[in-house]
Amino acid sequence: MPRSPSSDRDPTPADRRWALIVLVAISTVAFIDRSILNTVGQAIKDDLKVSDLQLGLLGGAAFAVLYGLLAIPVARLAEHRSRVAIISIAVAVWSAMTALSGFANSFTHLLLARIGVGVGEAGAGAPSQSLLSDYYPPEKRASVFSILGLATPLGIIIGGLGGAVVAQQFGWRAAFLIVGAPGLVIALIAWLTLKEPPRGFSEGRRDQGAPPPLSAVLTRLGASRTFRHFLIAAVIINFVGFSGMSFLHPFLVRTFNVDYTTAAFAFVIVNSISLAGGYLAGGFITDRLVKRDLRWYAWAPAIGMALAAPAYIAGFLQTQWIAAILVLILPGLFSGVYFGPTFAVTHNLVEPRMRASATALLSVVMSLVGMTTGPVVTGWLSDLFAARAFTLGDYAACSADGGAADLTEACRVASAVGIRNALVVIVTLFWWASLHYLLAARSIRAELQSKPA
Repeated sequence: MPRSPSSDRDPTPADRRWALIVLVAISTVAFIDRSILNTVGQAIKDDLKVSDLQLGLLGGAAFAVLYGLLAIPVARLAEHRSRVAIISIAVAVWSAMTALSGFANSFTHLLLARIGVGVGEAGAGAPSQSLLSDYYPPEKRASVFSILGLATPLGIIIGGLGGAVVAQQFGWRAAFLIVGAPGLVIALIAWLTLKEPPRGFSEGRRDQGAPPPLSAVLTRLGASRTFRHFLIAAVIINFVGFSGMSFLHPFLVRTFNVDYTTAAFAFVIVNSISLAGGYLAGGFITDRLVKRDLRWYAWAPAIGMALAAPAYIAGFLQTQWIAAILVLILPGLFSGVYFGPTFAVTHNLVEPRMRASATALLSVVMSLVGMTTGPVVTGWLSDLFAARAFTLGDYAACSADGGAADLTEACRVASAVGIRNALVVIVTLFWWASLHYLLAARSIRAELQSKPA
């Protein structure tokens, strides 16, 4: 693979800041393309007559399968070749596949298009984080990765509002077509303007040697008790998080009987502000606290997860529209804390030419377990709880064809009960994640002090 056209000199501080801006933009586009289906999920359900289980497959498994299979091979390529080139090509691929999703006329066609999005996005995450670690030293990485994590709330704002408005006015197909276009422009900007820093540049090193084999990366991470607990915690958080992202918009539509656009505005308010605060707090506060004690890399997300579960439960149990929105704003401040510390610790545990592979391994496991099973399990639970709540006949038939006119409202109420109960059950898993961060705190200080940065 050729090198980026502008990678023939050492990057400057201005290059470093520009790289962060461009990579945040790329991650934002990725999140919009990945999550647009969640925003228009209820419209797709109504149009294509899919079940919540199928909606869960589209929102999670369809993306994660190919992402999981390709992320590690692409990361290994990024240890050898230009990360800028890999990222640019990946953005172009997934943006094109997002646009193609708008032409789907069946569940199968849409499933294949979403798999294609996963193929493209496999090429961006790990190379992007590896690139940033060569721009920024270890003591700033939690903050930098938390800024990169702002792509999630930014994507919620742009994809949530824009996608819902377009879907409301022109249909869900138009939403896919419109959100796919910007990625092609950003891919060109990345290719032409991003610099490729030397490996180890942020630590005053120039690692010109061959990358260690994948087995060495696996051995390093597998031997780390800290990483094992961080990995389990991150998988659980993503299981819960992608479940919520897939079904929060349908939850609002069904429970409060509002239109797609109104629910999308609430979706944005609930997630964007508080989640952005959680990401930033998790990064910047942790970077300050670890100067006193490295165990704050684990303590901070442990506290956040412990508080997130009851906050979400309280929100999902509200019966009034305004009260639900106000209460659901709070949990994101807690659940977003994990992101910066988790990736910073992963990078700080390994050598420069291991970082793309380490990121890919973490991301792949998070995706394969969290994204693949989270929305599917939540959708299955929702269908199960809804069927139990529907007492006027066959709920499956009602949800598939709309049922008779006099049963429509009963079907809607049952579906609202189903998704509410499913989400309440799922968010209790945050406590499990908190436990693993606490266990990681027992070993993290010794491991980080004994490992090279």
